[in-house]
Amino acid sequence: MKTKYVSIIAMIGFALILSSCSDSSTNPTPSNDYFPVTAGSYFVYNNIRLDSTTGNRDMTALQVDSLVVLAATNKENKTAYPFDVYRLNQKIRTDYYAKDGQTVWGFWKYIPPGITLSELINTIVPQNYRWSKFADFAATGEWTIADTTITGLSIPFNGQNIPLSSNINMKGKKIGTTTETINGNTFPNTTQFELTVTLKPSITIFGNVIPIDPIPVKQTIWVAKSVGIVKEEFPSLDLKVVVPGLEPITYKGDGYVKELLRYSVK
Repeated sequence: MKTKYVSIIAMIGFALILSSCSDSSTNPTPSNDYFPVTAGSYFVYNNIRLDSTTGNRDMTALQVDSLVVLAATNKENKTAYPFDVYRLNQKIRTDYYAKDGQTVWGFWKYIPPGITLSELINTIVPQNYRWSKFADFAATGEWTIADTTITGLSIPFNGQNIPLSSNINMKGKKIGTTTETINGNTFPNTTQFELTVTLKPSITIFGNVIPIDPIPVKQTIWVAKSVGIVKEEFPSLDLKVVVPGLEPITYKGDGYVKELLRYSVK
């Protein structure tokens, strides 16, 4: 019976959290923290699809995502802060962030959550998670997030599996710091960061290694001091993979832009 009461109390507490995420409050707690991660804080974002053909916003596909910060835990040798992500009051995943001085890390794949790429690119890009330094407020130049070569892959073509390998290079760059106005809210000291993943694949045909044109994929993140991520954009994709001797493989994919709607930092 005691367990039953505890479960009921937990459900009530969860409902209160979701209710608070639905109100219109915005609490800009002043601090010198570049990326607050206090348990109980929440962030609500408009998540808008970017059309694969035009690159324009599709407001008919608007979704609202809520992030609730939980207590710190340990994940792969870092003190990690879990962010539970909800859509339509249903939890869809947990994102993890870590801080080290003026740097912020995300426990990410190479490609952001929610992006579906072609079978070819999904074959090339590893699907496992790793810590990626996506924000460095003290940076004066680019930094390398990952630089690795994967082998032993293959891609299906005309009923055959063609051996493939690829270098994957991921870099971060601080663009600058400005004041951003998003959904009617003004965020001073907002720093823009750009992440670029460059795939450099090559295939082997009849024993000959043939390079394929590099495939670049970019993501931009805006981080406001005392708040956290206020905007994130993954542009729509228009890729052409040119393989010598074969028909070009083209792919258009939707992107997204995520903009902070309201938040509360405890």
